Amino acid sequence: MSEALAPGTVIADRYTLRACLAATPHEDTYRAEASWGGAVILTIFTPPHEGTPTGARVRQAFLRSARLLAQVQHPGVPRVTDLIETPEWIVVVQEDRLRRSLRDVMGGAALPPTQAQDLTRCLFGALAAAHAQALLHTQLTPGEVWFDTQGQPVLAGFGLGRRALREAGQDTPPDARYAAPELLAGGKPSPQADVYALGATLLEAASGHAPPPSSARGQGIPLPPLPPGTRPAVPAALTQALALEPSERAVSAAEVLEGMDRAGAETPEPPASPVPLAAPAPLPVKNPPPPLTSAPLAAEPSRKAPSGRAFPIWLGMGMLGVLALGGTAAVFRLSGEEPASTAAASVQAAGLTGSAPVEAVTPPAPAPPPEPVVLRTVVVTTPHLNLRQAPTTAGAVLTTVARGERLAVLAEQGTWLNVQTLTGQGGWVSDQHTLPLLGEEATGAVLQQLAVGGDVTLARGVYWFSQPVRLTADVNLVGAGQQATLLMSDAAEDTLILQGTRASLTGLSVIHVGSAPARAVLQEGGTLTAGRVTLAGAVRDADQQTYGSGLWVKDAGHAALEQVILSGNAFGLYVSDTSHAEAVASILTGNSEGGALFGDDATGEVRGSTIAENGAHGVHVLGQAAPRLDGNRIRRNRGRGVTVYGQARPTVMDNIIEENTLQGVGVQGEAQPTLSGNTVQGNRQSGLAFSENAGGLAENNTVQFNLKSGIALSKYAAPTLSGNTIRRNAENGLSYADHTGGAARDNVISGNGNPGISAWGNAQPTLTGNAVQGNKQSGVVLAERSSGEFSGNTVSDNALYGLIVTGDAAPTVTENTVTGNARGGIFYKQNAGGSGYGNTCSGNGGAGLSAALNPDQEGPEFSPDGCALN
Repeated sequence: MSEALAPGTVIADRYTLRACLAATPHEDTYRAEASWGGAVILTIFTPPHEGTPTGARVRQAFLRSARLLAQVQHPGVPRVTDLIETPEWIVVVQEDRLRRSLRDVMGGAALPPTQAQDLTRCLFGALAAAHAQALLHTQLTPGEVWFDTQGQPVLAGFGLGRRALREAGQDTPPDARYAAPELLAGGKPSPQADVYALGATLLEAASGHAPPPSSARGQGIPLPPLPPGTRPAVPAALTQALALEPSERAVSAAEVLEGMDRAGAETPEPPASPVPLAAPAPLPVKNPPPPLTSAPLAAEPSRKAPSGRAFPIWLGMGMLGVLALGGTAAVFRLSGEEPASTAAASVQAAGLTGSAPVEAVTPPAPAPPPEPVVLRTVVVTTPHLNLRQAPTTAGAVLTTVARGERLAVLAEQGTWLNVQTLTGQGGWVSDQHTLPLLGEEATGAVLQQLAVGGDVTLARGVYWFSQPVRLTADVNLVGAGQQATLLMSDAAEDTLILQGTRASLTGLSVIHVGSAPARAVLQEGGTLTAGRVTLAGAVRDADQQTYGSGLWVKDAGHAALEQVILSGNAFGLYVSDTSHAEAVASILTGNSEGGALFGDDATGEVRGSTIAENGAHGVHVLGQAAPRLDGNRIRRNRGRGVTVYGQARPTVMDNIIEENTLQGVGVQGEAQPTLSGNTVQGNRQSGLAFSENAGGLAENNTVQFNLKSGIALSKYAAPTLSGNTIRRNAENGLSYADHTGGAARDNVISGNGNPGISAWGNAQPTLTGNAVQGNKQSGVVLAERSSGEFSGNTVSDNALYGLIVTGDAAPTVTENTVTGNARGGIFYKQNAGGSGYGNTCSGNGGAGLSAALNPDQEGPEFSPDGCALN
């Protein structure tokens, strides 16, 4: 936005701005106070090029990133509590935990060693949690690191706007001190670039000095030294994070955490001297010798091994780290006073002298410890499992392991397992959240059976597939239980592919793990019957907008699901082309882009299910899809409960649609839904919203307690609204704007915070037979250039007037009963016109009929009849 909003500005009727924390041309950050008294942080994004395809892409890119941020669950990332979309802005609301900035806490000096280590571990954990949701930070500097009132570090300032603006060809140059070299060379943001930026930020925190730009490092400028007493895990993390070459850098924040765990396994005596990071040497030497301590140590391999490999013992002990850049190296030195031989080696490594390297005798390596006896290997089956110091829920949490991670079981104590992770860290986990890993022989036998088809019975445990499993024969697959038999894979594309088969899945789970874009199950034609099944873990390719479905039904496939859980995917259920899918008594929750999507000409039914807490809309219906949503509970989704667009014609009936971040049901495009018998309540925007050229029918719904209007119409929408109960919404009961029309008949509209019915712009509604009563302002307001028909309504007991006609409005007002309104019955103002007759006014607090018209206006052609003219 062009300039910051003033303190005291109220956003969405519930957030009052107190101070601007940061301002850019399109994205500002404010500290604000919520209407209920809580402190929040608002990020307000103003998309450029509004009304153009580019502007639409930017808006969608920002919304996509905002919804990903809402899915991040980590104590180091402020929780998203609200997401507001208006034609002008997109507002992301987060809890306010920003109390002291990192630089304020530093006070111009390095953090104490223990605090630096804790900060490093926490922030890399927060970044790993964000990356697990496919969310990049893109603008990490010390300015985005804060501490809350309890001293907990907080990673703030995610570059949602910056990434979205790339869709319009706009990009802000990063701070060169914290930017990975590939970014400065014009590369795209990536997880590795985030890792570098966080490493540079943490180096400043640990050393007290800002790092030089990567371009300067390439010319031999050294990194600032770490102070005495630096904990070994800190240089271990920075070693992996600050490599100039991406091929030598940690591929993820999670890998940095693994390195910290390994480095912390053995804790040497704290060093007595500073720990400098020597500059990369511009010499044509592949691997120059590192500086020596009491004896020389082996150099780091030139390329990092995959996650889970043994870590070099010298780095694990915190004694030395090498940052490779082609033929250069940068060194952490963790020695005490440097002997002459060490100094000579350091000088040569820095390329400042041609003296020969100093030779030293390597002492005998200590005998390796005995290998532990592994009882069996188990796999983590819950999204996150605490590794504890003791076999009790009161035991200190050492770290958290993710679903799909393999653990070596060393001992058992009741329901607790003493395990070792692939990184070598030991601890205790509950056996309720693990299953045994079934061997290659058992997995191979199952694959052979699946290729043949028929009845296949699966044992308790985890079948691990390294490649997508394609089924081309009819098969009946029966597991030992939804939580007892898992088909698991980290392969790209899909875990299970059904190609034109007649397949049945019962009592099992299909779960994708890892970050590779994939679906859990892809159904290409044929039929699928699934009962007591979980489909989880599918990953969306955000750039290509592909993959990510728990189940994708395509190619005219037919799927019948009962008691199925679709969770932790991008979309839970995705139905396209002419396919048909039914989901009964199922749970669709925690999916980042939506619980279910019906597109193209898809049909089907979702009945008696829970669609809750998804990262965007609960259900998407688009294209010409015509599914039926019946008797579901659709709640607390971070977008709309149900969104309908294109030319879709769904039937939405007898659902409870509540507490969603946007509208309960939003209808746009040329969609024509039938909404019947639903309870739509407590949504943070309107209960029902119709926009663009939307129509359809909304009948016999209860629309109540929503934080904006009960039913809101905009642009050219013209639905039929019949027999609805619209009560106690924060704003209007029913509002028309722009060029909207359609009919509203026989509705009961009561107790709303603003007028019961309002019409603005050029709206032309037909309002007949409605009961408009007990609203906190006037019963009905027809304003601006609105017209249409207001006939046969009962308007009673409203706080102001029964009917106000103002602006240039010119409606036809006939045969209404206007009674018991506090200020008066019918009131014409300004340039109002139109006509009226046959109305009855009684018991109002003022005149039955009154006017305050501009002097040159003739006013309406109105017959007072039963309304006495004042």
